[in-house]
Amino acid sequence: MSAIEPEAVPAERLSPADFLTLGNALCGIAALRSIMVQGDFRGTDSRFFAGAVLLMLIGAICDLFDGRMARRWRSTPYGPHLDNLADVITFGLVPAAMTLAWAGFASQWALPAMVASAAFFLAIVVRLARYVTAAPEPGIFRGMPAPLCAFTVVSIIVLSPPVPVALAAIACVAALAVSRLPFPKPSSRALAGMMVAWAVVGGCSVVAWAAGVPGGGGWMRFTAATELLAACTLPVIMLRLRRAMRVAHAVPHTRRRTLRRPRRVNVRVRRRAGERVKTRH
Repeated sequence: MSAIEPEAVPAERLSPADFLTLGNALCGIAALRSIMVQGDFRGTDSRFFAGAVLLMLIGAICDLFDGRMARRWRSTPYGPHLDNLADVITFGLVPAAMTLAWAGFASQWALPAMVASAAFFLAIVVRLARYVTAAPEPGIFRGMPAPLCAFTVVSIIVLSPPVPVALAAIACVAALAVSRLPFPKPSSRALAGMMVAWAVVGGCSVVAWAAGVPGGGGWMRFTAATELLAACTLPVIMLRLRRAMRVAHAVPHTRRRTLRRPRRVNVRVRRRAGERVKTRH
């Protein structure tokens, strides 16, 4: 091996990006433990629920930067699979457990909540499996991303609508996860910065609400309402942008004018006509 050639890294050694992905999974396990300790809860009066949401926000930041770290430094072959498993825990299993605990394990809505939670969890699993196998499209995701799905469910629980309305909304989120609607990728620095800023604001509102700061609950509901608004408007904006781009790059259709083909004359007929002219002379 020459001095210029870099040393090969063993496949068994984890990269820094993989450790960040494992941090996402650890946040998901801790959030799930917080929900299990709490049990049934109503509205936003649970401090354990606040801790679970805060852990999910930390996991979302880890999920945002592990891909950038892998592209910049090094990635292992099983990095994408680790990322999917971590996302299933943090953004699939934890929101499903939140839905069950919020609806009540022994209430009359326990069975419908179980159906909605199972539909959401399976939709996240299918969406992540499709993301690994499908060809990537530049700048967009097909279907609502798993972190956005998870925080949409959290926002629904924070706003605390009637249980049938909430379960129907969670079923709609599951349908959006496996849909073909375009959602923007946080590939640009501006969009990634906006997501980090929203996570910081959401984390501050969660901490203020959990600490009992006056107005903390209002900030929590305001953050949830803005997240729901973004989740509803993003696919509409992306569809309009893609339609405008198609119209701008479309080639104007012009009708072709067909020209009449020249009449083909047989060579033998021409020769015979020439011979007749010569005999006349």
